[in-house]
Parts: sequence; structure tokens; C-alpha cells
Amino acid sequence: MTNEQFNNSKETNMKRFYLTLILACSAAATLPAYAATGNMPGMDNMRTVSGQATKAQTFMGQGKINSISPDANSVNVAMGPVKALGWPSMSMNFLLQNTAMLNSLKTGEMVNFVFAKDTAGGYVITRITLVRQ
Repeated sequence: MTNEQFNNSKETNMKRFYLTLILACSAAATLPAYAATGNMPGMDNMRTVSGQATKAQTFMGQGKINSISPDANSVNVAMGPVKALGWPSMSMNFLLQNTAMLNSLKTGEMVNFVFAKDTAGGYVITRITLVRQ
């Protein structure tokens, strides 16, 4: 091998080394950005490290019971605005988390309630109490 061939070979190896180094650094620089993405569809029901299921976000409402549907385990409530969701006052059907909730409700009663979004995209009342007048 001549001196010139040796220098060209050495130069080629250095170019390969630096190109590999640049590519590795570029890949490493993008990993934190990828890992920081908060939008991970389908991960809502994952368990935390401790094994506890993550809690669904809950919202509070107040309103008057328009109708009760025992067969559908639901109520229709004329409710005030829900600022956390940007909702105006409206009437809305809610499923009840527990059928026993039906026993204490009557049409026309004022209620306070806590609700959460269910897996089907609707809303479920998780707790309901009568407003004492």
C-alpha cells in the first residue's frame, strides 16, 4: 500500500466515523422530543406504575330532573352551565353508574351531581344528591 493510498483510506475511515457520529447524535437528539409527546391515543385506560387504575376526570353539575328512565338506567336533567367543559345551560340525558341511584330520585327534584365521560363517549353520573330547599 502506498503512502497516498494509506492517506485516502484513513481519510475515508474518518469521514465514515464522523458521518456515523452525526447520525447517532441526530437520532439521540430527537428521542426526548418524541418521548415528550402527550397525545398518546389508546392509552387512557393504562394502569399507573403502582398498579392503580388512572381516575377519569369528573365534572360537577346542578339541575332539575326532567324525566327518569328506569329501563335505560338514565335520567334527563335540565342543568346549568358546566364551565369546565364550556357547556351552556341545557337538558341532557345521563346514564347512572349505579341502578340504586334510581330509588332516591323523583321527577322535578333539584339535584347536585358528579359525572364523568364513559368509554363510549357519553356521560355517566357517578354521584347524585338532592338539593335541600
